[in-house]
Amino acid sequence: MKMSNWPSTRRRRTALLVSLFLLTASLAPGVLGEEAPPAEDGQPDAPAEEASSRKEQLPPDVRMVLDKLDDSNKKIKDITAKVAYVREIPLLDAKQKSSGELIFKKPDGESSRHRIVLKLGKPRNEDVYTNGETWWVVSHNDKQVEIYKAAKAGEGDREAAFLSFAYGSSSEKLLKDYRVELVAKEERKEEETLYRLKFTPRLRKGRPARYEAIEVEVSDKTWLPGAIVLHEPGRQVVHTYRLRNIRTNTKVKDDAFEYKPPPGYTVHEL
Repeated sequence: MKMSNWPSTRRRRTALLVSLFLLTASLAPGVLGEEAPPAEDGQPDAPAEEASSRKEQLPPDVRMVLDKLDDSNKKIKDITAKVAYVREIPLLDAKQKSSGELIFKKPDGESSRHRIVLKLGKPRNEDVYTNGETWWVVSHNDKQVEIYKAAKAGEGDREAAFLSFAYGSSSEKLLKDYRVELVAKEERKEEETLYRLKFTPRLRKGRPARYEAIEVEVSDKTWLPGAIVLHEPGRQVVHTYRLRNIRTNTKVKDDAFEYKPPPGYTVHEL
């Protein structure tokens, strides 16, 4: 790859990294260990009991779905799944599709951070690995690896994402940062019901939301997110992740989250 093309390629892969981080890191500031930012009125975030009150005020069907997700979350240690990823630019009527696989492991006695592997095939042909301390962003098309050190707790992007919503964090913590509504409910012939929830960030002074809306599709067969849709501001770009063949608690080894650049790949430590 010509070095003159590297910055634009880097931005493209960094966008994937941000999307993955938004798919995997912890949502609520309290989970990250940072002080909560001021809310809309400039006052500190509401205490946990107020978040619980917010949940009690939700419509019964929304509260039921969140409760089921919480119950599923308590049983999850790790997941492996197939992933179908779609990146859309609605104004240009442009769409790119890639398929791959995801491995995700929650913090445990060995690590206090989430560990992730996301592999996307052509045309993206990119991988992202993190052992919780280091991120490796791999472009197989360019034979290039970018290495990042993980931010200290509380220094990451505030919008940190949605696998941990169902696979790592509780709905009460989620409700401190998001408003939630049920936007669709679909009854399927296979005696399955799909619920589509929409999460809208609460406004924070000086802390703009990375996404203007996030939608999550949940099946009552598993009570796990089967689809996650990230809407960038102005709906300029929409990222959709669909998970299938989800397997939980497969005892994934920690060395699955380590990456060694192969011979011939250019390495950039950033």
